[in-house]
Amino acid sequence: MFHSNALKQLDMQDLSIVLLLIENRSAKRVSEILNVSQSSISYSLKKLRHCFDDTLFENTEGAMQPTARVLAMKPYLQSMVQCINQCAKEGVAQAPSVRQWNITAPEYFEILMLPALLQHIREAGRNWSLSVSRLGQDLPISQLLAGDTDVCFGFGPGYHQLHPLLSYQSLGDDSFVCLSSVHKHQAKTTLDLNEFCETPQVFPTPWLSEKNMVDDWLSKQGRSRTIMTRANSYHAGVNILLSVPALIAVPTHVLSTLKVPDQIKVLKPPPGFPTFTLDMIWCKDRNSQNDFHQLEALVQKIKR
Repeated sequence: MFHSNALKQLDMQDLSIVLLLIENRSAKRVSEILNVSQSSISYSLKKLRHCFDDTLFENTEGAMQPTARVLAMKPYLQSMVQCINQCAKEGVAQAPSVRQWNITAPEYFEILMLPALLQHIREAGRNWSLSVSRLGQDLPISQLLAGDTDVCFGFGPGYHQLHPLLSYQSLGDDSFVCLSSVHKHQAKTTLDLNEFCETPQVFPTPWLSEKNMVDDWLSKQGRSRTIMTRANSYHAGVNILLSVPALIAVPTHVLSTLKVPDQIKVLKPPPGFPTFTLDMIWCKDRNSQNDFHQLEALVQKIKR
């Protein structure tokens, strides 16, 4: 198999040393790169010279200059190293790629649906990861159409902008309850419209907006409310009520996750208070993609 018995003495490090010496022209530098002693470089070079019956490198003005013979050998040595590396790659099982879903959703989705969705993904054996960004005041229509966002979850019906290239599906409906730390509300079970509008309120939203669906409902009746502060989460809003007498309106389904303290009263909102749905929104181009239908089926399992 080998042209001579001397070739059997060579190993991959010997070949690496030759290639590195051609490139660096310094035994000291090669020893530093490979983290071996210079005596090891000298020993390897001795074997190589014997095998190929050539000096291979000449010391000229402090540099190791490659001979014509070793320069002619260079492409073959490089090819051998590349072949060995390729054999090593093919011998290692390649990990399956992870499918990342880019999702835009409100806190409502993160609290009530995301944990169950992740559980179903795990049970289905899907090699998926979810990157969830918080929904802003408007739907990310351009991102959905461009494919940068795979799916969006938003409030409906009628609270988001429709688009002919997007599909919409309701996943369930919900209503509101009011949480109050105002003393005079403790004996009540329901707030009337005047009490609701007059009480300082915490506005639970990450949006840079003055209004939401509640304000739109009040505006239609010629009324408005007093916003004392904004909170980036429902939990933060409840904590604020522990320090100041105020009111916050939260979705009914979220209530069980908030661990509301005894000193905060849970009240029904005024009659006619708005209700809403949580909608799944995606670009119609996704309808031809098998993995999207798999995601949609898992979402259907957890819709409220």
